[in-house]
Amino acid sequence: MDRGLTYQMPFERLRKLGRKSGRKAYPFLWGMKWLLVGLVLAVLILVTVFDDALQRWQASVGLPPFSVFVVILVVYIAAFLVLRRVGLRQTKARANFQSDVHLSRDDGGIRIATDEIEYYLKWQGISQMLMEHDGVVVSHGNLFFLIPDSAFVDNQERNAFVRDVFGRLGEEARSRSEKSMRPVLDATAAPARP
Repeated sequence: MDRGLTYQMPFERLRKLGRKSGRKAYPFLWGMKWLLVGLVLAVLILVTVFDDALQRWQASVGLPPFSVFVVILVVYIAAFLVLRRVGLRQTKARANFQSDVHLSRDDGGIRIATDEIEYYLKWQGISQMLMEHDGVVVSHGNLFFLIPDSAFVDNQERNAFVRDVFGRLGEEARSRSEKSMRPVLDATAAPARP
């Protein structure tokens, strides 16, 4: 292609794309989740229809009432957790989560890159900053990037980074970020003690 493309992507289309892409990217997982929901509903309907017989059977073998329901619930939760683990394994298999991440700043924004991908967040595109127990988060909508504390030489370097990025945020992003970032901003504003 000899030219660049310019287009808009409405939020509603992205929302539909997210659901549809998930089904297409992980068809086995998507199908198994719906199969699990269908099976649980079918079993619950059967338990409701045969409630009297089930209660008599539970009493005859010495089980407390609603034992079958508890077993169904435990099996459902266990199956859901297994599917979740399978989904995480599939996600991990599709990208290298162990590659080095390189972050750089320039007058226009933040560049976050690995050997496989690259993101450039313009300053006006950062919608929020958050502090986590192990680092600083910058986001654009629902896309979050964690810069771990271990990436910085010390807390002073991290705090300088926070102060610089926070100072470049737009007004709305600043107001969203204020509560989370205030302790770090206050710490960097306080004079160092001798």
